[in-house]
Amino acid sequence: MRVRDGEREFSNWLLRLGSGTVFVKEEDPFKGCVEIPHQCLIRENDSIVEKIFGDAEQDDYAKRVILTPTNVDSLSINEEVLQRLPGEVKTYLSADQVETDNLNERNNFPVEFLDSLTPSGMPPHSLKFKIGCIIMLLRNLDLKAGLCNGTRMKVCALQNNYIDAEVLTGVSAGKRVFVPRIQLAPSDSNLPFVLKRRQFPVRLAYSMTINKSQGQTFDRLGVYLKKPCFTHGQLYVACVM
Repeated sequence: MRVRDGEREFSNWLLRLGSGTVFVKEEDPFKGCVEIPHQCLIRENDSIVEKIFGDAEQDDYAKRVILTPTNVDSLSINEEVLQRLPGEVKTYLSADQVETDNLNERNNFPVEFLDSLTPSGMPPHSLKFKIGCIIMLLRNLDLKAGLCNGTRMKVCALQNNYIDAEVLTGVSAGKRVFVPRIQLAPSDSNLPFVLKRRQFPVRLAYSMTINKSQGQTFDRLGVYLKKPCFTHGQLYVACVM
């Protein structure tokens, strides 16, 4: 997979990581952590966004990505990359509510609180895009047409009620599609209520969670570990992409 002498150490480490035989630190403050090969790290003051996207033309941004364990870090990185792109920002705000017929229960959760939530697999309340930015579908819209969860697209036009985009991945690559607003609810949430959000089922795709990245291919990839991986095999998945 990696044949250059300078990468042999990484290859061996990756094999040990996959087999579960990699060395795990036993002393605080890094107890339970694995040590990543030095050549894979960036310096403390360096920007991972600059390392991954700094030397790329805008058309090449779709071939690069930064993976994170958590949704919060992914959203933050996407906003940073968007600021690097030329053009005017268009903002789309969602309409949020609690699914209940009980008015008292609904009043317990102010709209401002609902707007602040971004459960896993959901678009945020405030979506900010520019023409030419790369987005990713978060729901299956049309399986026969290849518009499924994880499909990446390039924004061609930003209308009030739909997004005009060109499909970049899958069987429909190269086709122009219209993405509408739809009613969304988290498929897996720890919330004590069902959140209903009417929003475009997309988000920026310059950064995504490790779990969301499975099945995707990229030319250049970074892994941002401000917070540690929290499920078995998560780091290995990120490193073998």
